[in-house]
Amino acid sequence: MAARGFDLPASFKGRYLGVLILVLAQFLVGAVHAVIGLGLIFGMPGEFGYSIYTFLYGIITVIFGYGIWGGRRSGWVGTIFVALFVIVVDVFTVLNVSLIAGVPRSAAFGEIFYSLVVLLYLLQPKIIHEFLNFRN
Repeated sequence: MAARGFDLPASFKGRYLGVLILVLAQFLVGAVHAVIGLGLIFGMPGEFGYSIYTFLYGIITVIFGYGIWGGRRSGWVGTIFVALFVIVVDVFTVLNVSLIAGVPRSAAFGEIFYSLVVLLYLLQPKIIHEFLNFRN
């Protein structure tokens, strides 16, 4: 009998472990952005458009993260659209073309990377199958 290594569980409460990790990351990223957005709106001077964008990104990220956890197609589709939107906004920011005034160039690189990781995960065939064959 061969020795067996430690295996991570393939699922958590009937969901892929990657979905759990993604949802936790989405909740964290969303909460941080919502709090920062509120701080920018009410406490700090700056570009009002960026403040609203940051706050709404945070709230929408949490909402779609919850949808993903619930196995909802709308959570999957919404997260993909938000990630694509963030990539477009941040790529233009890196190119010094501001689609939303006040987006910091330094933050754009991290947001592009994070959004690409989210897209790469959600566009795996097994994940696509999980969400597009779900009836809701």
